[in-house]
This record gives sequence, structure tokens and C-alpha cells, in this order.
Amino acid sequence: MLKYLFRILFFAALLQRGFCFAQPVASPDLKCLAVATNGDVTLTWVTPSGPGGFIDYKIFSSTVQSGPYTLVATINTYAQTSYTHVGANANTNRIYYLIQTDYNPGPIIAAPKDTFSTVHLVVTNPGTGTAILNWNKISLQTIPTSTGWYKIYREYPAGIWTLRDSTKNLLYNDIIDICNDSLHYRIEISDNTGCTSVSNNGGGKFKDLTPPTMSPIDTVSVNYTISPGRATISWTASPSKDADSIIIYKGPTINGAWFRIAAVKAPTTFYQYNLSKADSISENYSIAFKDSCGNISPIGTAHKTIFLSATFDICASTASLQWNKYVNWAVPVSKYEIWKSVNLAPYTLVANTIPSDTDYVDNGLTLGTDYCYIIRATNGTKTSSSNKVCFTPNVTQPPLYTYNRFATVISEHAILVKAHVDQAQSVKYYTLEKATAGGSFTLIPAATQIAVGGTVTYTDKAVTASAYSYIYRWNAMDSCAHVIVRSNPDTTMLLTTAIAPNLGITLTWNSYGDFLANVKRYDIYRSVDGVWNLSPITSVTPTGSTETYVDDVSAFFSTSKGIFAYYVVAIEGIGNTFSFKDTSVSNISSVFEYPKYYVPNAFTPNGDNTNDVFIPIIGFIEASDYSMTIFDNTGTPCFETHDPLEGWDGKKKGHNCMENVYMYLIQCKASNGDDSKIYGTLTLFR
Repeated sequence: MLKYLFRILFFAALLQRGFCFAQPVASPDLKCLAVATNGDVTLTWVTPSGPGGFIDYKIFSSTVQSGPYTLVATINTYAQTSYTHVGANANTNRIYYLIQTDYNPGPIIAAPKDTFSTVHLVVTNPGTGTAILNWNKISLQTIPTSTGWYKIYREYPAGIWTLRDSTKNLLYNDIIDICNDSLHYRIEISDNTGCTSVSNNGGGKFKDLTPPTMSPIDTVSVNYTISPGRATISWTASPSKDADSIIIYKGPTINGAWFRIAAVKAPTTFYQYNLSKADSISENYSIAFKDSCGNISPIGTAHKTIFLSATFDICASTASLQWNKYVNWAVPVSKYEIWKSVNLAPYTLVANTIPSDTDYVDNGLTLGTDYCYIIRATNGTKTSSSNKVCFTPNVTQPPLYTYNRFATVISEHAILVKAHVDQAQSVKYYTLEKATAGGSFTLIPAATQIAVGGTVTYTDKAVTASAYSYIYRWNAMDSCAHVIVRSNPDTTMLLTTAIAPNLGITLTWNSYGDFLANVKRYDIYRSVDGVWNLSPITSVTPTGSTETYVDDVSAFFSTSKGIFAYYVVAIEGIGNTFSFKDTSVSNISSVFEYPKYYVPNAFTPNGDNTNDVFIPIIGFIEASDYSMTIFDNTGTPCFETHDPLEGWDGKKKGHNCMENVYMYLIQCKASNGDDSKIYGTLTLFR
């Protein structure tokens, strides 16, 4: 009996010893509750430290937080971390859970960590074009491992779930951006342990009653590259995803109303209005956004095109530009740029103005030149262009022609210039300019004239015709003393002459290329010893470059003093559009031939009629100033004559001179007045 009692006490002691040293096992740390679409709930937890005397996990549930709670599962596996509560019906109700651990000895049931519940989403439709979403936390206590962010997912269309937004709150208003359809939502919140809590699905039928969010006009500008210029409106896209189209308005009218001119489908961000009159006025434009359900946003802030106008001051040669300000950029205009095109060339920037200046004066314009201007407003990132203004500064009814007929030399110090002009009303008078070859034109003040009978003429006496070729042109002037049009230049012929070999004289002159019908021929006139031949000595066909001619004057060797002069006459051909057939005369160019001679060095005055007389052959001298003297070896004159045609017959005072060497001295005057002396020796043979 005692032995049996001892055994009981021994086992009791063992039991007591085991109770004192057994490890307690805490209840699991529940992290996530995920509701399936059928209402089942999957619980996910983190195993407690242990396992110690682990027996099992007990999971209880209730539809109300205060209970009663019903045991829904007993889990005997310590390492298990999840359980799916089938038939929980959490898609219609909020389900509360407790989870506890049983462990030895005892068994002992550990207290639950907390009361957890599924995230129950309630979606309300207030009928205002929004969906109001409310939900609860899974635990009243803070879960340290939770991300803290609730993700809102929306199902639309059916079967397509899209993340809508994220929040740390338990309330969310979703703006409806579909026209009229069913929408469903769910809430998810993740835990850093890797699981995610998921709410039930909630939703219903909703209608979009909210207009799209307004987005401002980016800029209005004028497309100046087409004619007439058209207003172009550009904007940024609306942030509302349901923005379906953009409505463009023009106005306002006198009563303040805007009228719709067009609607374009998103995502278009610009529109060119082809009925625009931006070339003649500044136009106001605005836009609104419309969604697929027909909701239209308020009309946005108006922007207006820049209208540029210009006036030309013919006398000042200036263009005055004026334009209206560009307003309603969020960042105001920082400057206005003035761009100019000359004779259809690309536009170049010519000036900038500060934002308060809306006018500019462009100086130094030239009559007859095409100018185009545009203004470009900029704020550093955006630009807006004005309409294009083009004009050609000119006088009314400019002359049809100002034809310089000819410039002709009439004397060494006189040149006659004559032009045929159109007596247009715009021409008040004519001026004449001249230049020498290679030089710049200068005005001849005394040549200012008013045309008479369609003709202007002037005799320029400030010339040296034999030294320079002169170029003349007439200017048709308006009442502002501006040149309307210039005539063709006319260049005088400069003739030069030079002694050539073999009794020739070379004539050189510049071609005369100013006749409308060109030069048919050049007639060359010559004078010998001051006597002019009334007919040309020859005619030369133009070569189109510098002209030359060599005149053979050998026929005048013994009869002329050697004074030759020439001038050239250019004869216009047939075909002048004004039916003129003009001539132009060059300067007179003179040549003074030096005496040319041949003196024999011996003669035989023996009466055989061969070489009986000593007579020099000499030409191009002044006969009245001629003398020839023969001297003997003592220097005594033997013979003297003043007739170039008289020779020495070898006698002195009627007596034959002896054979010997004699000296001769010939004195004459050249054609240019220079004295010449020719001397040498000759031998007399019998």
C-alpha cells in the first residue's frame, strides 16, 4: 500500500516538476484577412515562439465584435500559418476572428492577441456622380508590420481591375468618369510579412455627373505661312481620363455670349479655324472639355490673337508697326520680337521690345523692295505669332520707263546726255549722276530737270573727254526726293591713238553697249593736218569688247605734216523698242607723227642720170621750216636749200666739187612743233 502511495506521490512530483518547467506558447500574431469573391476568408498569421507544449490553434468567428464566438477550426500543426474559413459569407457581412493557442500542461489556452475583422467595404451612391467608399481596419491595435496604405481597386469593364488610388484613410470619394454603368471596388492593404488583406467587393450602378477638369489654352497664334492667315488654338490635355472631346469657342459677342465654332476628339491638342479673320482683327478664343456622358466643363480663360497693322511713310522711308498685347498666359509675356522678310527671303529677327511696348518703327526702307513683318510674343517657353503684314513701299503709278538714250562727246569739255522718260504723275523731277570708269556715282546738282515732252537732256561741261570715259544715269525722283527708278547707265567712248610700226596709227576705244538695239557699226573719221574728211574713212563691225583699228597713213608721208586726228561714231542698229536710231560720238584723239627720213650716204653726179643728185627722202615735216646745208671738209658750206624737194647736184657756185667726203645738216620742225636736226656724212664720187 505504501509502495503504491509512493508511486502516486512520485508521479505527482514528476507532474509538479513538469508543470513548473513547461514553456508557455502565445497565440498567433494575425496579419491578414483576405475575402474571396464567394465570401470565404483566408487568415494569415505568424507562428508564435515555441513550440513548447503546443497542442493546437483554435480559430473562433462571429458576425459581431462582442460575440458570441463560434469555433470554426482547430489546427494541430504548429508551423501552419494560414487557414481559409469556407462559408464565412464575408462578402455581405463583416466577420470577426479570435485565434488562440492550446498548450500543455493542462491544457492551457493562451489569450488571443486581439480581435480581428475582415475589411468590410461599403460603397454608397449619393447620385452626385461620385462613389463614396467606407471600410474598417482589420485590428483596433496598430499592426507594426503593416504598410499602412489602402489601395483602392475598381472593376471596369467587367473582369478588369485597375488600381484607382491609394490612401491611409478609411474613406475615399471616387469621381465617376464613365457615362452610366456598373462599377465594383475592393480595398487591399499589404503587410511587410508578405500577405495582403483584401476586402469584399462593393459597388453598384453609377452615372457620371461631373464635367471634366478644365485645362487651360496653351496659346493662340496666327498661321502666317498661309494666306489669309488663320488662327490656331492649342491647349494641354485635360487630366480627366473621361474627357472625350474639346469644344472651341469664339467671341464673345456684344452681349457677352460665346459661340461654338468646332469640336474635336481627344487627345487632339490644337485646332486651326479656317473661317478666321485674324488677318484683319484680333480674335478671342476659348475652350471647354466634354466627357463621354455629355458633361461639359465651364469655358476656360480666353486668349486673343495678336493683330499687326503697319503704315508706310514714303518720305521718311519707315514702316510703323502696331499690335495688341497678348494676355492670359500664366507666365506673362517677357518680350515681343519683330521679324522681317525682305524680298521673300526667310524671316530674320530685327528687334525686341519690352512687354509694355506694342509699336515699333523700322527705318531705312527702300522703294520697290518687298517687306513682310510678323510679331512674336514669348514668355520664355511659349510663343504666339501675329498675322503677316506685307507691302512694297512705292509711289503710285511709277514710271513705265526711264531710258537713257545716249551720252555723246560734243567737245573736249562737253558731253551731251539725253533720255526718253515716262511723264508719270509720281515723278516730280529728274536728277543726273555721273562716274568715271571704276568710280562711284556723284550727283550733278546743275542737271536737275523737269521732263519736257518726255525728254530730259543735259550738257556736262565739267569733263575732259580725252582723258576719261564717263558713265551717266538719270534718276526719277518723287515729291520726297526719293529715287523712284534709275535709268540704264550710259558710258561715253574714250578713244586713244598711238603710232604703230610701218606708218600706221592704232586706234583703241571701249565698246558702246548702251543702245537698246546695240551697235550696228563704228564709223571712223580722220583729219590730216587739221582738215577733216567729211566721210568716214572706214567702218568697223563691233566685237563686243574693246575695239581696235590700225590706220595706214603711208599715203600722207610726203604730203602731210604728220598731224592726224580721229573720232569714232557708234551707230545704233535696228530694233529699238522706242523706234530710236541714235549715235554716240567719241572724243577726238590726235597723233603727231615725228619726221621720218632716209638719207643716202653717197651719190655720183657724173651726168649718167643715175644717182646724180643727193636728196634725202623725208616726210611728216613742216616744209616751210625745212633747210639742208652741205659742208666740205673745212666746214665751208657748199650748198643750202629750204625746199625738201630740192637736192644737191655736187656743184658749188656752178663748179663741180671734187670727190671727197662731205657733211650734211638737215633742220626741220616736227608736227608737234619740236625742232629736229639730222646730220651725217656723204661721199661724192665722180
